[in-house]
Amino acid sequence: MQLSPQPARAVELDALELPADLRAFLEQHNGGLGNVGNHPLDLWTAKQIAQEAESQDVALAIPGLLLFGSDGGAEGYGYLRTLAKNRYGRISLIAAGVHEFEGLADSFEGFLKALREGH
Repeated sequence: MQLSPQPARAVELDALELPADLRAFLEQHNGGLGNVGNHPLDLWTAKQIAQEAESQDVALAIPGLLLFGSDGGAEGYGYLRTLAKNRYGRISLIAAGVHEFEGLADSFEGFLKALREGH
């Protein structure tokens, strides 16, 4: 996985409602691209996260869903703040509803570990 060596700009981060651990990641690495385990992962920059929040139908249709990346295809990775647990997970970018969100972990680090382990 190739992580951006540049941090996200504070003004871009402040404009987003990010969970603390995802914000901390973006404060050090403003995105990344590569594989985690067998999963391709495109972690978006703070600017891309803001743009996708306003353009992805699934993000607009599901209250509380914050997309922060994709597999480079039809699967999005996100944070669903309305869940009690496993708020980090994946969802089809053409999903019909919240019931299609697959929660994988309670933290950003746990999310990456779940992908690495093949979930």
